Amino acid sequence: MKNVEVLMVDDNHGDVVLMKEAMQAAGLTHNLNVACDGIEALEYLRLKGKYTGVPRPDIIVLDLKLPRKAGMEVLEDIQLDPTLRDIPLVILSSSQWELGIAQSRKDSCYNCIVKPSTFDGYIELVRNIEAFRKTGQKGGNS
Repeated sequence: MKNVEVLMVDDNHGDVVLMKEAMQAAGLTHNLNVACDGIEALEYLRLKGKYTGVPRPDIIVLDLKLPRKAGMEVLEDIQLDPTLRDIPLVILSSSQWELGIAQSRKDSCYNCIVKPSTFDGYIELVRNIEAFRKTGQKGGNS
């Protein structure tokens, strides 16, 4: 069976570490690939530069607050690209306002979730992400 490829787009190293540890605690053996900003995320998704030949993600976890290219812009680029818009996408933000804007723009399969502030919250997050990845349902939790 093929490993699940997760692309996490987040510039906060602490959140990436929490995600990795929460995946382990939840018993998930997924490959977690990381892009630290919006431009890097799109290069990864489009297999450009150092990302030539990387595996296509089975799910994208996108933080909305990113340097160089904002998460909302990355979301828009993904939605407009027919080769990317079918990848399930989970949008994270600590801002209810930003999540509300993202939810109002639903044109593809994605889910909006408030970024957790505790390790237990991250364990719940990875379980929700896995359930969403398996079902591929549209919808949002904020």
